[in-house]
Amino acid sequence: MKINVLVIISLMVVMSAAMVAPVMAATTGTSVITGNPGALIDITVTGSISNWALVAGGANTNSTAVDLTVSSNKLWTVAVKDAMDDTKIPGTQGKMANWTGSAYATSGNLAAALHVTGASVSTKTTGADVALSGSDQTIETGLDVVGSEQMDITIGQAVAYTDPTLPGSNVYRIIVTFTGSVT
Repeated sequence: MKINVLVIISLMVVMSAAMVAPVMAATTGTSVITGNPGALIDITVTGSISNWALVAGGANTNSTAVDLTVSSNKLWTVAVKDAMDDTKIPGTQGKMANWTGSAYATSGNLAAALHVTGASVSTKTTGADVALSGSDQTIETGLDVVGSEQMDITIGQAVAYTDPTLPGSNVYRIIVTFTGSVT
């Protein structure tokens, strides 16, 4: 009986010890994370006008071929200019010039500058019409931050009766450069 009592007491001591969980102190640490995104604008220009049937003395406008999409986390502007790409003839800034299909010819351009007009989108942007030149000119002024705001750009070209018809397969050509900036 003494052995039984000792066994029972021993079991009770072991069980009591097992019930008391070991207490360990936990250590903690912290890390403070801060950030602020920088001012950012992303513009995408899609579309072009090929083989435009220009009419002398007529209203040559196209408001569907060229689209501008803007995403910006600050107020913004978009400007346009003729960057005189592909060795364009000096003195033809803003004007469509004689293109042979592989290079600009040494002479020949339309007398009037190309017009580029930005769209006005309620509470988002105010558009403006500019006669293209070799300097940046604002066609869109953002009134708010935007995420993928799409707008049509209107292209207009006055053609005078005195503007020459080009020989062969030559065409009048210009490359419009769009530049987005945050304000």
